[in-house]
Amino acid sequence: MLANLAPSSPSREQTSKTNQPKTAYVIGMIIGLLLLLPALYIAHAHRLNGFQARIFYDINNLPNGYRVPALWITEGLGSAIPIAICVLLPALFKRFRLAWRFFFTAGGAVAVMEVAKVLTKEPRPVILLAHHLQLRAIETGPAFPSGHETAATALALTLWLVLPTKWRWLSLVWILLVAVSRLYLGVHAPVDIVGGFAIGLMAVCFVRLLPRVIAKPLRLDADHSLLEPGF
Repeated sequence: MLANLAPSSPSREQTSKTNQPKTAYVIGMIIGLLLLLPALYIAHAHRLNGFQARIFYDINNLPNGYRVPALWITEGLGSAIPIAICVLLPALFKRFRLAWRFFFTAGGAVAVMEVAKVLTKEPRPVILLAHHLQLRAIETGPAFPSGHETAATALALTLWLVLPTKWRWLSLVWILLVAVSRLYLGVHAPVDIVGGFAIGLMAVCFVRLLPRVIAKPLRLDADHSLLEPGF
């Protein structure tokens, strides 16, 4: 995949992926809203029961032997580390538009995530379940939405835009691995994962749907392939 970032002329396939019809992004934005609004309502109720609790326990009760891999996944794919890598690696190969897209999209998603945390103030599962869980990591602050899942989704779906079709499954695996790791570690409820995914998805769609008069000066327009050198 690093070869895709090496200086070369963008292929027709890469350019066409950057210039996809905006209809797909409108649909993505609608899906994000349909996921986020109910998730906000559920998180604001400060309950972890029913179907949501069953999903949580099914993953959280997996054997303890996966703790170290889960910690590596959650930090390696959903923290500030992958954001820095996704920004610096394209910049190293002079793909500054791609580096900027990663930074702008992930940064915007994280900002919205912080607002959602203030609005819901949802306690962590360890509080909601009165310590009846496998707690494999210690994290503080509001749980909804998952910041790791938010960042992972924003980065993975931005990467989707430039990956060859046969490698796009990597973006989905990225998102899924972080989601499972957060539940397994016991630091998030399923609704937190849904909220993080929705915000990350909406961030990617929002950037693509910006009016050209705004997007072009910000170098967020689709006039050029994200894999073209320069800015």
